[in-house]
Amino acid sequence: MSRSLLFDQILTVLLVAQVALVVWNIRIVRRPPARRWLADAPLISVLVPARDEEAAIATCVHALVDQDYPNLEIIVLDDGSTDGTAAAMLARRDRRVRLVNGAPLPGDWTGKNWACHQLAVQARGDVLCFVDADTILDSEAVSRAAGELRDHELGLVSMLLRTETGTVAEAVLMPMVNHAMLALVPAALIERPASRQVAVALGPFIMVTRAAYTAAGGHASEPAEIVDDVRLARAVKAAGHRVGLRNGTTLVRTRWYTGFREIWNGFSKNAYGGLGYRPGLALAALFVVAPALLFPFLRLGAGLSTGGALAIPGLQVGLILGTRTITSRVGRDPLWSIPLHPVMITVWTGTLARSMFLAYTSREIEWKGRKYATRPPRLS
Repeated sequence: MSRSLLFDQILTVLLVAQVALVVWNIRIVRRPPARRWLADAPLISVLVPARDEEAAIATCVHALVDQDYPNLEIIVLDDGSTDGTAAAMLARRDRRVRLVNGAPLPGDWTGKNWACHQLAVQARGDVLCFVDADTILDSEAVSRAAGELRDHELGLVSMLLRTETGTVAEAVLMPMVNHAMLALVPAALIERPASRQVAVALGPFIMVTRAAYTAAGGHASEPAEIVDDVRLARAVKAAGHRVGLRNGTTLVRTRWYTGFREIWNGFSKNAYGGLGYRPGLALAALFVVAPALLFPFLRLGAGLSTGGALAIPGLQVGLILGTRTITSRVGRDPLWSIPLHPVMITVWTGTLARSMFLAYTSREIEWKGRKYATRPPRLS
């Protein structure tokens, strides 16, 4: 048997296995069922860090006020905004909504960690729900997520969410978030206590019990960590609490980034940290996973242009695009962008390489008017 044929067989088997992984993950990352809570339900503190969010904060808070969960407090922290964020909040009159002014950022904290830490200190609830200011919740989102915490004895639950897009770049590149969660992460290991390194959370919506948050050290456990959501999930799991991921694409929606430049910088800021700053895993992604997912498209293109063999690369491309079709349907991402899947993989690979470069050269990256060192905390 030739090496090329052996390679084709191995790659095809792995791509079939990826389809099976996605199908299995969909069974685990399920949609939370509807819940009805009585008036004496535990107090949930919905915590919203906001920095220069004048355009989005009113819509976000309006959706929070409309939650069907009966016992909420909503705290918005104005994190040194230079626009009308505070004024937009003060215009909202509701007894459950409170605006607090953030303290100056200490030198050894990232802005998001510091804002969330201050919010947690202010909160009175037994459950903390961190929601980004540009995120909009369906009226049942909080009650359904809280039901998952209670019924499955979770310390933390986060959800896949629907990505709103306003540019072609966003529609082509942002489906990577849900695709990565469903096609590259074995979801069964997320809730397994023994698999401590396999823990994920998506920052726009994270719900965590007060007990789990305290046991994990909260956002103060790694104040300089840039990828705060994944870090919190891993800390909660390391503290002995279970972590869950659910499908909230009908419950939570956000616009992660605006345009290609923000996507490039945002992914570059987070990609390496999202892999836990593990060089072996990152190098495998760069030099094994990404090439394996791109090579069939190159072979198919070459075959079409030169009259070469099409059957095997065609099958492999079909498996890759079939997997992507499933994740895009589940994630409610634009289906028209599926044929551009190789572009998404290429750009993501570039941001991961840049993220590693920034980390190991101690370069800074600017985000929301602040500069952050992307160097792994343990190397600082």
